[in-house]
Amino acid sequence: MSSSHPERGGRPLVSVVLPTRNRLELLRRAVNSVRAQSERRFELIVVDDVSTDGTHAYLEKLPTVDERIRVVRNAVPLGGGGARNEGVRLSRGDWIAFLDDDDEWMPSKLERQLQALRPNPTAVACSCGFIVRSALRGSRVIAAQRNATLQQLLTYNCLGGASVCICSREALRSVGAFDAKLKSVQDLDLWVRLRQRGNVAVCPEPLVVHHAHTGPRITTNSQSQYMGVRRFYFKHRTLMNSATRGHWISYSCYVMSTQATRRLRRRLRFLAMALLNSSPRHALTFARRSAPRLVRDAFFRGLALCRLRVLAGG
Repeated sequence: MSSSHPERGGRPLVSVVLPTRNRLELLRRAVNSVRAQSERRFELIVVDDVSTDGTHAYLEKLPTVDERIRVVRNAVPLGGGGARNEGVRLSRGDWIAFLDDDDEWMPSKLERQLQALRPNPTAVACSCGFIVRSALRGSRVIAAQRNATLQQLLTYNCLGGASVCICSREALRSVGAFDAKLKSVQDLDLWVRLRQRGNVAVCPEPLVVHHAHTGPRITTNSQSQYMGVRRFYFKHRTLMNSATRGHWISYSCYVMSTQATRRLRRRLRFLAMALLNSSPRHALTFARRSAPRLVRDAFFRGLALCRLRVLAGG
């Protein structure tokens, strides 16, 4: 059972690490979702990665409102991975949980995950289901995979992003926390390294809400995606079987086909390579996601060329 009040002056059971940068309104919701947890024995470490939008003024007041909150402001931007690692360095709890500033937790998130970990002595971490909410597409529930093998994790992220993760502080520090050099797939990289240390428990119910938004994100930056995918592949390829290596090569080609700065002919070539070297299911996904972008970009590029010709002719 969770205690009704935090342990004053004692070590917290869970350290919650929340990195943020220039998302003040989203940050308020994330912080409130941590403070509303039914498990009270936590500390919240908010790492401000040099925000310029009023976040600093908001964070300065938080420790006076809730003594479980600690605020850190980086001297220079470290990125998501670097900011999380700074929080990990300062953590005191036996367990460490992560929350992105554009996500929020259900009130029972920590309590339910700790309950799932208790009867699993070989588990070093726990994931859970989550809900994706979008103004255009509504809500959809995504389940984390139970008993995920290392090879399954090396193929795709079947456990979810950083906000669903709670892990042993000892295991996290032994694997070196987040790889801040990765431009993307940092969460998958962490799951892979944690899975090599032990099992990952899973709560089947959705305990995290991810709010899709139009602000800057790694998932909308194809160049960062490609650099992360490339580094992940070379970092872990010795652990991959031939099918998994083929999947990452085809996925890299797909990501290259989404880069609007490249010539259309080159992007089409990368998409063709992705389709030819992937399973039918993944090929269909790649085509469905990449083809509309190619058609759109070809249309606007053609329109721009027509305008230039009209101007030149005038």
